[in-house]
Amino acid sequence: MDFLGLALAVLKLVNFIMGFVDRQQLMEAGRQEEIAKEALAIAGKTAAGKAIMEKVNAMSPADVDAGLVGLEPK
Repeated sequence: MDFLGLALAVLKLVNFIMGFVDRQQLMEAGRQEEIAKEALAIAGKTAAGKAIMEKVNAMSPADVDAGLVGLEPK
């Protein structure tokens, strides 16, 4: 193998490695974005859950019972 062929092989190897690393970084960024989305959704549900529980706790026991009866399947 001559010098030019060896240099080309090394460049192809470096290009492959750089592409692999780039793809790994993109996948990790995507994972981090999905984790952030899920964390935000959970935080939203938690805030909504707190608001609902505040409303329920402010209700009288009779109002809670009446609300639960309305949720029962017919």
